[in-house]
Amino acid sequence: MLNRRELFASAAAGVVLSGWRGAAAVADAPPAWRAAFAAAPDGPGWPGFACVDVANLRIQGGQAVLEAGSDVFPNDPRPVAFAVDRRFRDGSVTARATRTGSEAGVVVRRTSHRHYYAAIYRQEEAALVVVRRSGAALKELARTPAVAVRLPVTLTLESSGSAPTRLRATLADAGGAGFAAAATDGHPSLQAAGDPGVLTRATTLFPSERNEVLPPLGNVHLLPYGVQEGNAFIESPAGQSVVDVIRDRSTASFSDIHVQTDDSFAPTPPSVVAATTGVPGERGTTVHVATDLPARVAIEVADGPGFRNPRRVDAGQTGDFEAAVAELAGATAGRPLYWRAVVSRRGKRGTGPARSFRGLPEANASGPVKLAVAACASQFGPVFDHLARRNPDVFVWQGDLNYPDTHGPLAQSMAGYAGIWRDFLANPRIAPVLERTCFVAGRDDHDYGVQDAHSRNQKPFGLRPWDALMARAPYHRFSAGVVDVWVLDQRLFKTPPDAPDTEAKTLLGARQRAWLLRTLEASRAPFKVICSPCTLSAAKPENPRDGNWSGGYTAERELLLRHVATKVTGRTVFVTGDTHYTMVYDRDGVFEARPCPLDIPVPNDITLSDPRAAATLAGRPGVAYADDTRGHFALIEAGAEGRRAHLELTLVRQDGVAAYTKRFEEPLPADPAGGEPQDGPGTGRAPAGRRTPASGDAGAGRGRGGGLPFTGGRPVALALAGTAVAAAGLLARVAAARYRRG
Repeated sequence: MLNRRELFASAAAGVVLSGWRGAAAVADAPPAWRAAFAAAPDGPGWPGFACVDVANLRIQGGQAVLEAGSDVFPNDPRPVAFAVDRRFRDGSVTARATRTGSEAGVVVRRTSHRHYYAAIYRQEEAALVVVRRSGAALKELARTPAVAVRLPVTLTLESSGSAPTRLRATLADAGGAGFAAAATDGHPSLQAAGDPGVLTRATTLFPSERNEVLPPLGNVHLLPYGVQEGNAFIESPAGQSVVDVIRDRSTASFSDIHVQTDDSFAPTPPSVVAATTGVPGERGTTVHVATDLPARVAIEVADGPGFRNPRRVDAGQTGDFEAAVAELAGATAGRPLYWRAVVSRRGKRGTGPARSFRGLPEANASGPVKLAVAACASQFGPVFDHLARRNPDVFVWQGDLNYPDTHGPLAQSMAGYAGIWRDFLANPRIAPVLERTCFVAGRDDHDYGVQDAHSRNQKPFGLRPWDALMARAPYHRFSAGVVDVWVLDQRLFKTPPDAPDTEAKTLLGARQRAWLLRTLEASRAPFKVICSPCTLSAAKPENPRDGNWSGGYTAERELLLRHVATKVTGRTVFVTGDTHYTMVYDRDGVFEARPCPLDIPVPNDITLSDPRAAATLAGRPGVAYADDTRGHFALIEAGAEGRRAHLELTLVRQDGVAAYTKRFEEPLPADPAGGEPQDGPGTGRAPAGRRTPASGDAGAGRGRGGGLPFTGGRPVALALAGTAVAAAGLLARVAAARYRRG
């Protein structure tokens, strides 16, 4: 069996018709490389190429097909498939496109992830453009009209010189028409050798910008994909016509790609696509690194941002989805520790961005700690700025991380979800938090790829990419001074909701439940914070079609609450999510704060289906706070003075206002010994790329569940009707545009 390096080295075997051409083969001929796909067998991927964006690459019918998966922020709508180890500075790339979608382009000087020049044929604008991509910025350098273009088309982009670079783009169509555009540019990051490649653009019909017709429905892209009603529409003939248009506009096909240069081809150095600090441990943390190519990963660790005299931690070779994980130690409570990834392949090296985290106080130590907890966001508004200003030591996002199952039908794949999670971790809107905070990511239903996920209906692409890129284990526990924190998974092992409500019916599964009860009882921390993605209190049973501890799984809830009341010391605080209105329940020794949603626009499922939900709930016994129109996160600040420990929980609103605060005090334990080692049995940690078996779960069925805007009956039907009208209008515009096919 070939390993990945051997596969790249031998990739030309079935696809490349002419490989290296040097003086030994043709006198004075420049090096050239051609990938022709006519004889290649059908299957996933393109030999000799790589892509780390939200996209699907496959060979089909002698064509290299590139499907762009999503234009929902923060996904890159223009995925690039680049040729590996064909790097040059001066030369050209030519691609013959038999299908262009809304855009098809060729790329030169891809010096690193999202840094390149491209020539793009924009079918809907009838134009050939030359652009520069530098990180999040896309700048148009030149444009020429390209009208009445007939397929197939041949696109070429030449680059020469440095500071400035001269760029010349040409487009030739099947009818013999030709178009050209030229530009010069001196952007510093692109004045060196880079990879050639091709690109296309995703057009999902439901992007994340505000809708011009229905401005409040800023996330109308959520409607068709993430609720049962929407799925029923998508599966209908009308819905399938929408999907066909999405696929047509988001797909480019190439019969061959030709690269020529006056230089010698150079190896492609690896790039760090995402680098994130993960679940904290005793005097350290887990770190996650994602690269664009298979690479060896080492972590440099230092006491300051200048990385003077760093020590190195070997993270080994990247594994599934080019991800690597390492454990860092040596952190001091309250002081930042800095790290960065150094990646290497074929003698080439790359260095990732600097990250930092503050060491947490040891278990039952009196030092201060600050935690943020939230759930459910489909946009990235000002609430994330307020979260960054609060500067938490740890940020727990317990489920529905931007609803990946709503990012478009072409993104629902293994490669699509790997790209979604890479782009999520590189999201500039949450970068100020992730750059200096331990990030603990937990899953709810939509992160598994299906609304109302349980143990019997999960999607394969909802499992492996997350396990590799986001978290190695489905559930976690960590200590932070006077607080012990549990982060639960209530979907992976969940009994289907139509089972009888007995103690055998579980959100947790037998193994996770036993671990939770055992470690709660063993903990000597004054405060136990249980991060539960699903709701707890009986003040109002939620989501009857899906079920959770507030309804449908009440026997397991009562078992847990009895255990807490009779066998657990100190104060237990539940922080929950899933249902889209923020509330606090405080009665009979049970305290639940639900900072959810973090950021979802109104109107949403709650305000549409039950406009007085918060007002009605606020009048019920035990409900201390309710708000259904604004996003929130919970800020937990804890520490000790003398022999008294304190924990203060504040609900911070999306406008930065501290809307609710509750303070708890408990004595410090006389004997702080107890609990289990951080990495000992029962922590829920599983090997990378694998998941813990779901023992003891049984039953079958399908439920409803919270988690998405517009999940409420008639409003869904009305909204979907509007979507269908918009889709029909789009279909008409597409027909009027008269796609020219060859």
